Amino acid sequence: MLTLDRGQTTALDYSNLNTSIQETFTAIDRFEWQAVDEILLMREQQFYLQAGYKNFSEYCQRELYAWGGYRRIKQLLGAKKVIDAVGELGGHIKNERQARPLL
Repeated sequence: MLTLDRGQTTALDYSNLNTSIQETFTAIDRFEWQAVDEILLMREQQFYLQAGYKNFSEYCQRELYAWGGYRRIKQLLGAKKVIDAVGELGGHIKNERQARPLL
């Protein structure tokens, strides 16, 4: 991934810039799946109760609203369910959008 300084006028070539864009999107997808694992832990261990939330959906709406709240979390958890259900083929699903039609 490139770190671009907005004031920088260094000449970039297509190949390096394109590769960097693809690597950045790959990293975003990887961190999204990491977040799903953490969300599952939050839900399964009910850590949200420690903050005074009555249920998981309330936690999502209040704490994760900037990322789509409970609706987005349900999409991500649904995608995780699809990936787990399809076994080896799940490795080919790179992000939630690819899993959505399989729900």
